[in-house]
Amino acid sequence: MKSLYRLSILPVFLFVVFCSAPEDSRQSDRLKVIMVLDTAGIGDKGFNDAGWTGIQRAVAKLGVEASYLQSSEQGDYVASLTLAAQQGDVVVAMGFLMIDALQKVAPLNPKTKFIFVDGEVKGDNIASFDFKAQEGAFLAGILAAMTTKTGKVGCVMGMDIPPVRAYEVGFRAGILAVNEREQKDVLYSSATIGDFNDPARGKSLAQGLIGQGCDIVLQLAGNSGLGVIEAVKEMEGVYAIGADMDQDDLAPGKVLTSILKRIDVAVFEAIRDALNGRLAAGHHLIGLKESATGLTAMVHTRDGVSGRAIKLVGKAEEWMRNGGANLPTSVKALEAWEIGSVVRGW
Repeated sequence: MKSLYRLSILPVFLFVVFCSAPEDSRQSDRLKVIMVLDTAGIGDKGFNDAGWTGIQRAVAKLGVEASYLQSSEQGDYVASLTLAAQQGDVVVAMGFLMIDALQKVAPLNPKTKFIFVDGEVKGDNIASFDFKAQEGAFLAGILAAMTTKTGKVGCVMGMDIPPVRAYEVGFRAGILAVNEREQKDVLYSSATIGDFNDPARGKSLAQGLIGQGCDIVLQLAGNSGLGVIEAVKEMEGVYAIGADMDQDDLAPGKVLTSILKRIDVAVFEAIRDALNGRLAAGHHLIGLKESATGLTAMVHTRDGVSGRAIKLVGKAEEWMRNGGANLPTSVKALEAWEIGSVVRGW
C-alpha cells in the first residue's frame, strides 16, 4: 500500500485531514483512500459531506485509512488529484466539475483506482457513479405541487451543470404531472447562483423567490443551499426542500423533505469492492430501483401533508421501482415529454 508520508508537504492551496486509526501511516499496509473535494468542501451538509460519510464508514467497518484534500479553486483540481493519486491507493473524486481534471490525471496513474461521483469519465482505472436524481426529484415535485398553498414553487440552483439540471428537471416534471393529474395550475420559478459556496447569495435568491409568492423552495446549491434554508427559517408559511443528504433537521418543521442521493452508500460499497479486488471500471447509473435516491420520512412535517399527496408520491415511487419511469433530464427533453401518457401509468 502507498505511504501517506509526503502528504504533510502540501502546496498552500490544499487542505488535508486524516481519518484513520492512530497507527503510523508510514508502516501501514491498510488501503489508503483519499477524497478530493470541490471548493465547497466539508461542512456543506450535503454533497461533499455525503461522500465523506461513506469514507468514514469505510474507516470504521473496513479498516482503511482515509484523508481528504480540498482545493481553493477549480484550477487546483489537477494538482489535487495528482497528489492524491501519488499517495493513495484509491482516490474518490467528488463532483461533475472534476471531469476534465480527472481525464488528465487518471491515465497518468494507472495503478491508482479512481471512484468518480456525479458523472462519467471513461478509463480502465475509473469507476464512475451517476445518480438518477431526477427520480427522487420527481417525487419531491409531486409533494411540493400537492402541498403549496400559494400555487407557486421555486428552486435555487448552484450552477447550471448536467447533474443539477437533471435534479431540477425531475422536480419540474413532478409539478407538471400533478398539474395534469389533479387539474392544478402550480407555477414554477428558479434562480441560479453560479457558485456552490455562497450561502449569502443563496439566501438572497431564495428571499427573492419567496417575495414572488413561492412558499416552497428547493435548494440544489451545495453549501450555497444552506442559505436557502436560512431564508425559510425567517419566514412564516414557507418550506425549503433539501438535497443530497437528509437536511430535515437543519430547520425542523421548515424543511418539507429532502431528496436523498445515496452518495455515502455508493462510495462505501466502491471502497469495499476496491479492497476486495472487485471494483469494476465503467459507468454505474443508479436510482430509485437501487435505493440510491428517494425522499426522507418527513418526521417533522408529515402531519401537515395531505393523505392525497402521500398517496400520489407512493404511486409514483412504485411506478418507478417497477421500471415505468423514463423521466427527462434536460430542459429539451422536458419540453418533449408526453405528460399524459406518463400520468396514466401510475
